[in-house]
Amino acid sequence: MPKTLAVLLFMMWFLAIGVQVRAQDPAWSEITPGGDAVCARGTPYTFYVRGGDPSKLLIYFQGGGACWNDATCAPEAGLFDEVIVGNEVSNYTNGIFDSGNGENPLASYSTVFVTYCTGDYHTGNRAVDYTTGTVQHRGAVNAGAALRWAYATIPRPSEVVIAGCSAGGIGAIYHTRAIASQYSSARITQFGDAGVGVIPPTWGGFDVWGTRRNSAPNQFVTSLYSATARGRVRAAQFTTVEDNVQTTYYTIMGAVNAWTLEMSDALSRLEGRANFRSYIAPGGEHCIAETPRFYGENVSGVRFRDWFATLISGGALPGNVR
Repeated sequence: MPKTLAVLLFMMWFLAIGVQVRAQDPAWSEITPGGDAVCARGTPYTFYVRGGDPSKLLIYFQGGGACWNDATCAPEAGLFDEVIVGNEVSNYTNGIFDSGNGENPLASYSTVFVTYCTGDYHTGNRAVDYTTGTVQHRGAVNAGAALRWAYATIPRPSEVVIAGCSAGGIGAIYHTRAIASQYSSARITQFGDAGVGVIPPTWGGFDVWGTRRNSAPNQFVTSLYSATARGRVRAAQFTTVEDNVQTTYYTIMGAVNAWTLEMSDALSRLEGRANFRSYIAPGGEHCIAETPRFYGENVSGVRFRDWFATLISGGALPGNVR
């Protein structure tokens, strides 16, 4: 079946089962899958897509905090995004989303923007009753709806970049193996942006959310990278050395050890893998891929934009940068 016909038939089927597809602007369209895909307080879940080269696909997992107990999940706590508000993807115009920048190595990619409104790193599948109300930790369900759309609509890309900021960086590595399995002939690059996953060993959030895992909380993210960065899948992480958002959540989780030392140790262990690279910048700013710093950051003479372009090129991997 010709690809264009397959896409048209899929979209007709999607509409027939009640999924809402709404044009937002010339670049982005909003998709509301319905069914079990919902935000934290039960409001509708929507994600966004932007057309481009069908042979190149960017799957981007949005960040937006986390919650795991009565205090952090209270509506007034302000520690995670609870809803998808209007055309919020229109706020993403810098860094890799600046399609008019000739230096953007992802400018031509088709894009699936996996929004985030469940406070569970895109990994949960459980409704939890807190004293301040029920939270639908359905991040894995919502991501699954967006990914099924991608698989059906962009079935045969040759290059796939899976990226995300903060909580989205953890979601990106969590879902990479499934994406790589679906796109079995594509070159896969995963990029975790300011989502190193330094977590105290006694933290119970993953159990609260119903996250599928086979490791202790403090080993969750590093174990995902160890299992994923191999073969045709390459993976990388970026962080600043004193990231103000990651350190804040680490403290709220009940940490005792210093975040910077734990971060450095975690990345040092991963840097020994042939398919993993890291870029550690000075300062405390959070995330780089969706900001102008994507083009301006330079550490030891290595410009981040160039490092990232080399990472996704399919050629020799860049070096680790500290």
